[in-house]
Amino acid sequence: MTTLIKNVIIVDGSGRAPIKSDVLVRDDKILAAGSFPQYKADKVIFGNEGYLTPGFIDPNVSSDRYLTLFSSPLHKDFLLQGVSSIIIGQCGFSLAPSFYGTNLGHIESWTKINHINVNWRSVGEFLNALNNFGLGINVGTLVGHEVIREDIVKDPNEFRNLSANELRVLRSVLAKSLEEGAFGMSTGLGYYPYQNTTYYEIRALLDVLKEHKGIYATHLRNEREKLYDSVEETIKISQEMSVPAIISHFRPLLGFEEQYEKSLALIEERAAKANVYFDINPFNESAVSLDTFLPEFIRNSDVGLVLEKLKDKEVVKKMMSGLPNIDAKKMIILNAPSVEFLNGKTLYEFAANREIGTQQALIKLMEVTKLKGVVLYENLNQEEVSKALFNQRSLISTNSPNFDDVFGTFKPERAYKTFTTYLKEASQKNISVEKAVAKITGVPATIFNLDGRGFVSDGYFADITLLTKDFDVNTVLVNGNLMIENGALTGQKGNGRVLIKRGKK
Repeated sequence: MTTLIKNVIIVDGSGRAPIKSDVLVRDDKILAAGSFPQYKADKVIFGNEGYLTPGFIDPNVSSDRYLTLFSSPLHKDFLLQGVSSIIIGQCGFSLAPSFYGTNLGHIESWTKINHINVNWRSVGEFLNALNNFGLGINVGTLVGHEVIREDIVKDPNEFRNLSANELRVLRSVLAKSLEEGAFGMSTGLGYYPYQNTTYYEIRALLDVLKEHKGIYATHLRNEREKLYDSVEETIKISQEMSVPAIISHFRPLLGFEEQYEKSLALIEERAAKANVYFDINPFNESAVSLDTFLPEFIRNSDVGLVLEKLKDKEVVKKMMSGLPNIDAKKMIILNAPSVEFLNGKTLYEFAANREIGTQQALIKLMEVTKLKGVVLYENLNQEEVSKALFNQRSLISTNSPNFDDVFGTFKPERAYKTFTTYLKEASQKNISVEKAVAKITGVPATIFNLDGRGFVSDGYFADITLLTKDFDVNTVLVNGNLMIENGALTGQKGNGRVLIKRGKK
């Protein structure tokens, strides 16, 4: 199968100046760029001097955490915005490895887990299983620190320092996972109780990452009053261990802008010595699990015990005094797994329907969903977001699952227009198209060492996005297969591939 894409402006992902050319694709690879006036291809696409770029790479996706990886493996929302490759296994969570083959309890706050049959244990078995689900895009994974640790400790509500032998087991499992194809490890240090993870433990695991040339991604230990300290810790450990690090969803939370500005300046200052990046998207909303709003005095209980305590009027009264001030109109129920009819409604609507106040409504929502739900909340400073978006160390990411209408018609903008919004904002700020495109193609491909992807070059995989001059997505190829044509979905499941990082290279 040959595809000829004619009359395009190639922005190749390297940051070099664009060139006008045609591109010839044979099967799953780019054969050549140039002029082919006599070539009779099986398929001809007329580019009309649009921008031809590598398929976009999203370094922080949560379609595994929401299990849409299986319920909608095509990833339509991502294809329609030009994405061809994603990295899952973020914030300490991953679907493998699992010692016992059935452990999905760590994602119950985000989605239903009773419709998936886990028939794998190792990362290698998980990646093999993914091939049977008919992916529409390319998928690579990190290993979640929390998932391995919980299998070792066995009680997720018990947090303690690991023994020397347990740490050896954790290191061994991580090494095996990397050898089987994982691209690195993620931690969720901002989640209870993993903020208690010691620096020594993380350092011991980064030693394994260093040996296997892996990536370290982290949800910071504190994103509020101790944000600067958390960023400094990440930079320090990355520099000490010579391991590339990515700060996940580096967010300017309202009320903590000064901490954010100082932290961003620190990242820039250390850029020459520490290989540290952060991911971000153009929007001012965060997806937050409902249990995040639990006050400290009640958070250290298991879910069943918390739900019992929510029936106690004195406990509820104490909780209300510790809840943050919330604008109920700016909080949207994103996914309520047990009560899906609430999806897309604001907390304001939820409260008005029950004739209760905002704080009461938040507690009631916790009770109704049994603490298994996610809300979308406008809690970020948009001006700071816009500044950080174009920082030299930023990576652009949806930090989202593909919704694909799985949870109803409502979906956040970042799920389907992160990359096109970023490109349009870059154009408005007079950032060159080659620089803007490199940030979402060649740069993440180099950081993650995605062999044969991230650039438009002879012999590279034909992951290609064709944009209009207004930066709307016209055409997307994944491994040479036409997935989006004239802005509409045309491709089928099965054209994406599992991305595997090989060995210690």
